[in-house]
Amino acid sequence: MSKIEPTLSWLFFSFRGRIARQSFILGILFLVFPQLFAVIQMVRADNAGKPDQIAFWFLVLIVFLLVSFWSSLALSVKRLHDLSLPGALSILAIFSGINLVFFLYLAVMPSKQEINEYGPPPFS
Repeated sequence: MSKIEPTLSWLFFSFRGRIARQSFILGILFLVFPQLFAVIQMVRADNAGKPDQIAFWFLVLIVFLLVSFWSSLALSVKRLHDLSLPGALSILAIFSGINLVFFLYLAVMPSKQEINEYGPPPFS
């Protein structure tokens, strides 16, 4: 297996490798803030009575949601790899109700300290 260079594009868009729970939690939080910003801007535009700005921020929110969806799947796959589990289980993140339990599981479980088929432990 070739060495994976940990970059931001790898973290948010690649399905290869492993990440620790801290990186997973911070990555998910990083994805939530732009969404919150867009929602806040939509509320401000609504309170100001500016429907054109509401439409603009709604489109921005849709873009953020699409990018966040892909990135959260990539983060989940790498976190599952860290736990020596198949990345296909990341499909659980899509289902309402299960996704919160799934997130908590990935956020709480400690990294496996041995090398597995997905690479060495994170931060080794």
